[in-house]
Amino acid sequence: MNTIKQLGYIAIGTRLRMLTDKFLTDADKIYKSLDVDFEPRLFTVFYLINQKKSITITELAEQLGYTQPAVTQIANTLVLKKLISAVKEKKDSRKKILTITKKGEDLLLELIPVWQDIENSVKELINETGYDVLFVLSKLESELEKKDIFTRVMEKTKKRQIDEVKIFEYSSKSPGDVLYKKELNKYFRDLNYEWIKKYFKVEKQDKKQLENPGKEIIEKGGIIFFAQYKDMIAGTAALLKKENNSYELAKMAVRDEVQGKQIGKKLGIAVIDKVKQLKCEKLYLETNAALTPAINLYKSIGFEEVEMNDPSKYERATFRMNYNFKK
Repeated sequence: MNTIKQLGYIAIGTRLRMLTDKFLTDADKIYKSLDVDFEPRLFTVFYLINQKKSITITELAEQLGYTQPAVTQIANTLVLKKLISAVKEKKDSRKKILTITKKGEDLLLELIPVWQDIENSVKELINETGYDVLFVLSKLESELEKKDIFTRVMEKTKKRQIDEVKIFEYSSKSPGDVLYKKELNKYFRDLNYEWIKKYFKVEKQDKKQLENPGKEIIEKGGIIFFAQYKDMIAGTAALLKKENNSYELAKMAVRDEVQGKQIGKKLGIAVIDKVKQLKCEKLYLETNAALTPAINLYKSIGFEEVEMNDPSKYERATFRMNYNFKK
């Protein structure tokens, strides 16, 4: 137990479970010592059935916050003990109405004073701590309803993953020897071919840009971005210079084995930051409606779907998105 305590907040779930187990074990010992044929796990369902007089499995699950299978299992045990009855509803035979039996009512008379003793003992225990534990529990439940632990952890994980990704630019002003630039050209080409072939077919415009990015992108005022994750080039994207001080985000690709590491998002944000530095008046991209994860990514960084007034150079492009500079 000392080890669990030393682990602090990371083991809070374990400590709460251990407390729950302790309460339930003691409650079970109490029933047995008083020769009462009852189990702690049956309490909430049995109590609520008595309070409501008649209730369905679905209503029990909703009011207790249990799953229907869990409630069904407890209800079946109560039926076997003949403490409740389950009768099919006339209007819908799939539903069963649960009511307390005469045996259940008799047992209830035995249980009520025991429950009062348990309640008073728990109150006494909580008062000895000097804290309003029920208030703290209510606050915890309320905050978890707003944002659960999974969501909180995923937010921090994504932030950490983004911080682990390093972005660098390759443009006409980039330093580096010819060999280095050829190596980057290869990454740009291979990553994009891999992505395009996975979902679509390689088109003429793809080959033109991917086989000669220096001439088709860099020399025309564009920039190619690379994402470095750990010791690999994990992704790439291109910013294509267009007329009237506008740019297109294109050729974004991320290695399959590092999908979900926030690499695409970091690339997209880097492109947006760059066009803002360039005082760009318009940034857009073209995509396909089938690429739901990509579309969700673009929306998350500020792109909005717009009407595609001009024909695309790509057969696969089905709609256009513009970046909202006002966000």
